[in-house]
This record gives sequence, structure tokens and C-alpha cells, in this order.
Amino acid sequence: MMQAYRARFERGRIVPLGDPVIPEGSEMIITILDATTPESPAEKQRKALARFREDVQGSIDEAVPDFERVAFREVVV
Repeated sequence: MMQAYRARFERGRIVPLGDPVIPEGSEMIITILDATTPESPAEKQRKALARFREDVQGSIDEAVPDFERVAFREVVV
């Protein structure tokens, strides 16, 4: 059986759109399309916020007291 999924290439990785279930060890054929799908402003903002969160979480020093840390929560637009 053959299935097709949409994905984007971002920051050196192939990122599937949606949440496809791909069995471990599956063989794939990757087709690169000439046209790119334009992102909405909201999608760009969500991605920028996700990158910011990753950078902040990666730079948290364990010696910093809890009251000086910033907690983020998911905002869905």
C-alpha cells in the first residue's frame, strides 16, 4: 500500500504536516515540489514563538532561583 503525506523542509529537517502515523522501518519516496506553500502570518508567529521557547529553555541556568524564571503557556490563535 502507498500513502502520501504533505511536509515542509525546515531548519534542515523534514516536518510532516498534521500527525501522520508512519510505521517504524517504512520505506519512503520523497518528492520535492517546485512551489513552496506560503505561510500565514499566524503560522510564522507560532513558529517564531516555538523557536524562542526552545532557545530560552536551552539557556535556563539551574542556579537561577525559581522566581526569576519565566513560564510559557500555549496560545492558540
